[in-house]
Amino acid sequence: MKKRQRALQAERGCLVSACGLLGLSAIKGMAGWLTGSTGLMADACHSAASGASAFTSYLTYRSARQKPQAQAEAAASVVFSAVLLVMGLEMGFRSALDLAAGSEEAPGLSAAAVIAAGMLLREMLMLHKRRRDQRLGIRPSPAGELASDRLASLTALAGVLGAASGAQLGLPALYALDPAAGIIVSLLVLRIGYKMIRSVFSQTKNESPHEMETQALREAVQCVEGVVDVDRIHVKEQGHYVTVTAVIRVNPRISVAEGHDIAMRVRRHLTRRFLHVTDVVVQVEPYDPGFPYKTNWRDEEWSTLLQ
Repeated sequence: MKKRQRALQAERGCLVSACGLLGLSAIKGMAGWLTGSTGLMADACHSAASGASAFTSYLTYRSARQKPQAQAEAAASVVFSAVLLVMGLEMGFRSALDLAAGSEEAPGLSAAAVIAAGMLLREMLMLHKRRRDQRLGIRPSPAGELASDRLASLTALAGVLGAASGAQLGLPALYALDPAAGIIVSLLVLRIGYKMIRSVFSQTKNESPHEMETQALREAVQCVEGVVDVDRIHVKEQGHYVTVTAVIRVNPRISVAEGHDIAMRVRRHLTRRFLHVTDVVVQVEPYDPGFPYKTNWRDEEWSTLLQ
């Protein structure tokens, strides 16, 4: 599959995931407002946060394909992060007020049914995304993202079921479990917003996202025939794909055409071995002859300015 086709399919997949999560968030929010469940409304905010993260990935793919100004992508990420922080603070403050005031009634089991249905839809969406990523060679999403979604939904479900059981058993004290769950989920929303802001600043500083991956790329380049040494490997994230810039050292006595062939071999090797690598820029430099270097050339055949 060509690089452009993979990028287009990945872009569409991120847009579908974002729309699905935002739609799920709207349904949860409406159900939480109708049932009066603070935990369900906080879970809706968490789904909206996941949808905003997926939409940010969509913007990253789109900007990588159309090559617009990088500041626009960073500005969108900052806006989404600020909105998530405000949503998390708002839900946490509201849940704390409900917990302090004491709830007079518990949400019904319909709120729990909405949360369970949302968890099922979320798992189906993630399964579809995982299969698509494997087919396109995209790096899988960090396990922490899916774990955070599951934890938020399970916490909200536990709070709603606990409050509903309090209504059935005649224990009003259990009504506090629903706003308590809302506080925990709001903290998870704040965590997502903080991670998005941190990723924006780390990309601004051009920091390498994964040191282990950089080391694996360096070792792969060193295995290519004709490469004497690797000076530098720089990895730049573009959504779930990365672009690589490598500076290699070659025999200073080869021709320019041979150096170009070595660079092309490095590029082909990296793009075939690492499917998430979309582009490789190779800069070829001569190996410093001042260091010991094995060669079949005789010293008298190497001309210098003094000869």
